[in-house]
Amino acid sequence: MSNSLIQRVFFVSAATYQKAFEGKELSFADGAHKQQKLCLCNSRTSPVRRSVAWRYTPADSRRKRIGPGNGRALRATLLGAPVIATVLNEATPAALRTLVWLDFELAVPLFVVAPLGIFFASFTQDDAHEALRRLMVGYWQASSMLMLTVFFNIAQQPIGFLTALVAQVMIPISLFWWRDLEEEIRVSATQGRSLERLFLLWRPLATILALAGAVTQLSTLRCLTIAPNELLSDPQCAAWLEPPFDFYNVHVGMLLQGALTRDSFGAIAYAGLAVYVGYTVYMITRVLPRVGRRGRASRKGLFTSVGLLSSLGWIRDKEELA
Repeated sequence: MSNSLIQRVFFVSAATYQKAFEGKELSFADGAHKQQKLCLCNSRTSPVRRSVAWRYTPADSRRKRIGPGNGRALRATLLGAPVIATVLNEATPAALRTLVWLDFELAVPLFVVAPLGIFFASFTQDDAHEALRRLMVGYWQASSMLMLTVFFNIAQQPIGFLTALVAQVMIPISLFWWRDLEEEIRVSATQGRSLERLFLLWRPLATILALAGAVTQLSTLRCLTIAPNELLSDPQCAAWLEPPFDFYNVHVGMLLQGALTRDSFGAIAYAGLAVYVGYTVYMITRVLPRVGRRGRASRKGLFTSVGLLSSLGWIRDKEELA
């Protein structure tokens, strides 16, 4: 899809929102959380074209306007897309807010978009990319905790600060754990396979971001001791909740009219965490003692994601190759 087409799609979407909600203030409340308001207003952030600027107002925070120097406002100007400015705590240092948003905006392409593309591409050419496919299955198992983290943050649950740290530690482990798959991927890359080469370019970038994120998250563990209803009162803790709050207010609050509450996201996250912990314990106690660091080892008789994909015919078990 060309850049011009992408810009048109974003511009049409922004124009649709503008016509429907311009000048209106939408309010919705969810359970014990304070009422929140969204106001869609028209502002000139560029002398060339008019863009849509969103302003988010929690009940206990004053309204702030995104200026033309703000990075998100600049992208909205270029793409004609809606953008939200979330300020949950006025005392949050600007440098910290910039760091949080930079981490979020790098995580989306490196932890979601790129690995998703590599994973789907690994299903092409039959078994040509099976080693890469197996490794990416392990990656998605590990990185799924990032989704749980976002859900916990939306629900304003302190445990999200712990899952954020664990997720970013698990990602590098999942990318370097399987020795035989590592060797196969490197051999394929030297033979000129572009997908394996792309993977070897992406992996160090994702690893650096994950490790840097893990180091950064160490300073947020103090947020675990703060009550959920007091997180927004802490400048540091509130900063890390701003991107998830933006996600909720746009995609759930506006598109679904608050049909899925913040508490619902918390319930889903706790259920997912229980499954994640249970599966991790099973992997450590049952699977790894049998297969070690051999990604090609047979999973016959074990309940694993690789075994499930093998039963569906998407991955060939080692016994089937014999």
